[in-house]
Amino acid sequence: MTGMRARTTMLPLLLVLLCLGPAIGLYEDQIGKFDWVQQYVGVVENAVFDESSVPARRIIVSTAQNVLAALSIKNGEIAWRHVMESFDYGRVDFLASEGTQVTTVSGNLLRTWDSVTAALVEEIQLDYTPASGSMQRAVSLTDSEVILAEFVPSSLVVTTLDRSSGATLDHSTVAAPWLHEKTKCTAVEKTIVCVELSLSLVFTLPLMLDSPTFTPHPIASLDIDVPAVNVPVIVERVNGSPDHVIIQIGATRKLVHVHSSGLHVVRDLSGSRASAIADSVLYTITQTGRLVTIEAVELETGNELGDQGVEVELPFQSGTVLSLVVHRFERRSGGIALRAFVSCSDHALHLISNAGVMWSREEALSTVLAAEAVDLPADGNNINYHDHLSPHAGLIGSFVHRIKTQCSQISHWFSALVGSTDSFQAVMHTLERDQLNLRKLLVVVTSSGKILGLDNWNGDVVWSIYAAQLAPLQGNKILLYTQRTSAHFPHHPQCIVVGRHRVTGEGMLVVFNPISGTGIGDRGGIIPLGYQLTQTLLMQHADEQYLKPLLLVDKSLTPRIFPATGESVILEHKDSIFLHLAQPGSNVLTGYSLRFSTPGDLKLTEVWTVSLGGGPITGVYGKLASEKVHSPGRVLADRSVLYKYVNPNLAVVTTQGYDHVTKNTLTVYLVDTVTGAVIESVSHKKVSGPIHIVHSENWVVYTYFNDKYRRSEVTSLELYEGLTQANATAFSSFGGRATPPILERQAFIMPVGVQATAHTTTEKGITTKFILFALQSGAVLQMSKWFLDPRRPITGGQREEGLIPYMPELRLPPQEMITYNHTLPRISAIYTAPTGLESACLVLVYGLDLFYTRVFPSKMFDVLKDDFDHYLILGALLALTAAALITRKLAQRKALKQAWK
Repeated sequence: MTGMRARTTMLPLLLVLLCLGPAIGLYEDQIGKFDWVQQYVGVVENAVFDESSVPARRIIVSTAQNVLAALSIKNGEIAWRHVMESFDYGRVDFLASEGTQVTTVSGNLLRTWDSVTAALVEEIQLDYTPASGSMQRAVSLTDSEVILAEFVPSSLVVTTLDRSSGATLDHSTVAAPWLHEKTKCTAVEKTIVCVELSLSLVFTLPLMLDSPTFTPHPIASLDIDVPAVNVPVIVERVNGSPDHVIIQIGATRKLVHVHSSGLHVVRDLSGSRASAIADSVLYTITQTGRLVTIEAVELETGNELGDQGVEVELPFQSGTVLSLVVHRFERRSGGIALRAFVSCSDHALHLISNAGVMWSREEALSTVLAAEAVDLPADGNNINYHDHLSPHAGLIGSFVHRIKTQCSQISHWFSALVGSTDSFQAVMHTLERDQLNLRKLLVVVTSSGKILGLDNWNGDVVWSIYAAQLAPLQGNKILLYTQRTSAHFPHHPQCIVVGRHRVTGEGMLVVFNPISGTGIGDRGGIIPLGYQLTQTLLMQHADEQYLKPLLLVDKSLTPRIFPATGESVILEHKDSIFLHLAQPGSNVLTGYSLRFSTPGDLKLTEVWTVSLGGGPITGVYGKLASEKVHSPGRVLADRSVLYKYVNPNLAVVTTQGYDHVTKNTLTVYLVDTVTGAVIESVSHKKVSGPIHIVHSENWVVYTYFNDKYRRSEVTSLELYEGLTQANATAFSSFGGRATPPILERQAFIMPVGVQATAHTTTEKGITTKFILFALQSGAVLQMSKWFLDPRRPITGGQREEGLIPYMPELRLPPQEMITYNHTLPRISAIYTAPTGLESACLVLVYGLDLFYTRVFPSKMFDVLKDDFDHYLILGALLALTAAALITRKLAQRKALKQAWK
């Protein structure tokens, strides 16, 4: 019995041991050492103070990125966050704090959340179908009903539902022939308010009547002069009040009380930026530059409450105030304390108290559209000034340049030697390039027009520039170029941002120093172009000032140069400059040349046109201009070489169409952008987007969704010239080939959907390429290009050196997740940059959150280990040196003795 009891006791232990598998992860001391993550909530649209405690401990916000979150009053950190469904289905149209709970309406779901634990308390599905052609939706909530108002052209659809069950109580359509996309409307608790400037009328619609109809009110009755031209119109509800709205037409801003008998103007708020009501006290905020003033007025008496006013200065480079939410409470020591939550046009958030700004959040970083890694300037003692000598300098110029630079170096050394302790600490805290060039400045451009410089070591914001009128180009893109790096001392580095003017739609440039964050030129570096842009191209040849000119093409296909001094560079290389343009919604790709340009008269000449099948063009993807190809071929198992088809002018063009037989169709074309020749094309039936493409060297990797099998797939293409190389020195698109390149193609199954893709880049291109996949699960996977090799042999076929057998489904090893335990929702892109260390590649993942890390695709083959015994190697080298010297002496003596014999 004792033995039986012992075996019974050991059985559970054996089962536990069998269930334990090998654990894969980082060492504890490596977490956060070379990476960091920053979480954001997005562009705030609605905000309320948590009513579960007094004073409030949290601010509940909903954002344009479909995020519901709570921010701590104390420090602004995210207390909890829920990422809702994508697209309009997850958009939070209504947000309210009700005691210890938060109520939201998004899509057809009414949800109740616990404001402290963020737990979902209740979810009710509303019996409601969205109206087709809806331009806007307004939600009103009562104790027993949910009222949904949808604005469609020429009518308003009102649906009343039961709050407890979600059943439809009433559904009606109200005629509004004047309603269109430019009509401004909002909803208070029981009334819809619309302003139609073309009719000079304000319309109100009571929602609680059995047969509601719009009632017109002249705009002049609100003491607002009707302008003769179109001016901006704003209609918004006042935070903290169920029956007050703000109507602003031009510079005139009025606080209007909405009641059953009509509209009543309460106060003229012209000159203010935003307003809020709390406990029958009206708070208004005015702004002059960075100085913000909050004033308090009693609504009933109109008396000003000077002791509740605040005057503070917002952090540097802040935008204009857009909204204000106020929370007031009694202090324990007596008196009224104020908490004002302010959102600005640069997407920044600020919490203001009576003592000043408590904290700020740079939510613009949740809308990054472009990124660039800029090399930091080298230490003055380590600068090689001979690299910065002008190629046109003569003997005297070279001598003068050397004397000046050496004097500058002596001055730098002397300043560091005799400088004070404070100046020494200041120098230590300045950003300087490290020995391996691993520390860089990450320059990012956001959709709000804010440009920020981030230290890649910790993610801190070093500087910021706010261009209020800078907006993305067509396709929600902003272009960021580095015209001059920091390697050309004493010339400062220069970056340029290309976008469009937010109002006129014309092109706009922002020129700045990426190290200091200061604008270059007049108007702080902001340059409105005065014409709409069609194409831009950064030249790879620099002028005498080491500045790469930027070629800009307007709608009339007229080329322009920035700066204008770069025209000589363009004319010098005009025979090798080619452009290609694709018209939106068209399947025609056109190539142009600058060959026939003359000084003072740059012109584009059409050289080829190609019409692609499969539907309109949806994307054109080229290679990185700075990419280097280390090896021209691949060694096969029989020791022969299969040469790569490395065409620097090759572009991947995608077209997507639809027909009733094959449904969605994707066609991928490989087009030579110099001659317009279609090298290869691949067509996929019954597939849809999103399409993510990686183009490098002689291969292309792209992902898509297979509609037939309901799964994500990856296709890999590789081009080879064959066993002989046409030209071993330089590639020419005009060379002509007797045979087309060899296309190798293979498809793989990706178990998880993909949000974005990229490939690793290194300085010399020696390191093995890795493909980075941002998965729908919120992780980022690194996968060696060997796993996506289209030449992987099928089982039973001939094996070649370095190839593994083909398997349809790709494995996702947990140790290859570079984000390890971090989950990154809504990833929009991945940016990679090389370093001075060939084995290291910097990776920045941006979307709703920011994540930065280093990856080592071929391990750290060029770096000694941390526990490397330097003293042992040094001793061994000294011993070998001594042995060599002694042996040499002995050999000389022996040779001398033999010579005397």
